[in-house]
Amino acid sequence: MKRFAAILVALTAASCIFTGCEPKKKDIKSKEVTEQNSDSYESAIKECFDAMNSEGGGKAFYSYMYPDAALDAMKQSGEFDELVKTFNDTQAEINKNSNDKYTYAGVKESKELSEKQVSGVKSYFVELSAPYVPDIKEEALDIKEGYEVTYNYKKNDEDAGDETVIVVSLNNEGWKVITR
Repeated sequence: MKRFAAILVALTAASCIFTGCEPKKKDIKSKEVTEQNSDSYESAIKECFDAMNSEGGGKAFYSYMYPDAALDAMKQSGEFDELVKTFNDTQAEINKNSNDKYTYAGVKESKELSEKQVSGVKSYFVELSAPYVPDIKEEALDIKEGYEVTYNYKKNDEDAGDETVIVVSLNNEGWKVITR
């Protein structure tokens, strides 16, 4: 009987090898965020956080970081694909060397941007975009909503800290997130 059980276990294991059975990862490392898909600043921050902490999140991360005009120029020059590849390769290397799991825990505090902050955000986007779109002007950037947001995150299911970001609804492009 023991011999029969051993053979049954061996056959089951072999079956899993040939059919591709493997345990599913249940952490952020296996979650791939490939594009911006948020309808609120809260979901934009979560999605950007997930993109920054996952393999394959480069496209979404850069779509939250740059105005669309800069992204389009990067794509035309071929630089976008290189940036995304570098980002994704770096995340894969980090994940390979660490078992840490980072998760977004929610908004702690949020306040609307002041006019001075909005002006600073426009200047920031002009400076960030200048290498790709040299003629971009602040007047072309319409910030429909903007917030300074502090959120919590966890490391391995334990509180790990807070981060403060600026999140704005830019033109008709969706949300952009400015991280420190």
